[in-house]
Amino acid sequence: MRINTSRGRPRVVAYAAITSLALGLAACSSDPVGSDDEPASDGSLTMWIWPGGLSDTVVKTVTDATPGLETSVIGDDFKQKLLTGFTANADIPDITGVKGEDMAFFLQEPDLFTDLNTLDIDDIVGEFPDWKLAEATTPDGALLGLPIDIGPAGLFYREDVLADAGLPTDPAEVQAATATYDDYFAFGEELQKAVPDAYLEVSAGGLFGKVMGQSETKFVSPEGEFLGEGDEVRGAWNLAVEAWDRGLIAGIEDGSPDWASAVGAGTLPTLSGAAWYAGDIKNSVADTSGLWRVTQMPGGPANIGGSFLTIPAATEDKEAALEVIKALLSPENEAVMYTETGNFPARTTAFEEPGLHDGDDFFGGQDTVAVFVEASENMPTVYNSPLDNQVAAPYYTELGNVQTGKDPEQAWADAVAAAKEALESA
Repeated sequence: MRINTSRGRPRVVAYAAITSLALGLAACSSDPVGSDDEPASDGSLTMWIWPGGLSDTVVKTVTDATPGLETSVIGDDFKQKLLTGFTANADIPDITGVKGEDMAFFLQEPDLFTDLNTLDIDDIVGEFPDWKLAEATTPDGALLGLPIDIGPAGLFYREDVLADAGLPTDPAEVQAATATYDDYFAFGEELQKAVPDAYLEVSAGGLFGKVMGQSETKFVSPEGEFLGEGDEVRGAWNLAVEAWDRGLIAGIEDGSPDWASAVGAGTLPTLSGAAWYAGDIKNSVADTSGLWRVTQMPGGPANIGGSFLTIPAATEDKEAALEVIKALLSPENEAVMYTETGNFPARTTAFEEPGLHDGDDFFGGQDTVAVFVEASENMPTVYNSPLDNQVAAPYYTELGNVQTGKDPEQAWADAVAAAKEALESA
């Protein structure tokens, strides 16, 4: 299946060093129960992935079934390591992961990778969300990667704290009570009447990022135009500032010791984040097991994270590489990866795997997977520019300054000016 888009080619003024890479490459060019996608290669294949990018169990079982497959787990800067190989036209793996935040960068040079539409993917490509496939699709329809995982977000909450405050605790009731951000903020103020030191969100920047994740545009258009003064960005900024002004934001760093202390004490009884965020909560406050629940995000679905498996253009046996990818991303293995790593399955048929909907004891036996499945089915398709991160950075910096007392309007003006400069200098 070929994904057709109407996007224009993004403006490429940064990353000039990569533009010669495609020219250089042009000169060279036991399985979990029930798996239907067994690799069938007797040749030598190499694969690169970062720590936690794939389940160790899945990698081992696929490797055991694939003579000659060697996997390297690359720490530090994975993207830079990959770029070094492309630049030198040497030490390029036959299969490589590409992190979701790096795919927009690599879409600028599609000739570095194999267009998977030219291979035999018709049997599986329809089982991945169109909105996620779009993130790995060039403007002219080349598909550079198949998704390993996705990051549908939800609202995690402490049932006991909400109950003590006289608020709804059933996931469907909490979803109804927090459907919009106006509802959510009012919900937080009711919570604070009973628990004065409670907060809804960790930081203004964190809330801003999640609202932007619900938007249909980001900071740079497909044509390279600046969107940082548009309604989507300004709306997300206003919501973050409003939540701060209403005393609903803790103003601490996500994942920090202060965060863990607040979550454990119940002063951060609501946390919005991707499916994998559940692992962070479990690891930090194991003694609160059974007290948590999860429901849909206020304001609509958002995706945070999710990566891809790709086949570089230099790979000789592309069909064998594809068979390895199919095996790694079989429904059975996608389910194993979720239970082992928390990486939420990108392949929708994995949702039907036995045991995946049995319920999570940490969440009081709730079927949390169903919540994230629902979010994934309603996700917006968003254009990701390779320049988004650097253009977005000033907004996060300035929201941090708002938390330390800077006037929000001055902070907004400074953020916009710095973001424009970042785009112009890219």
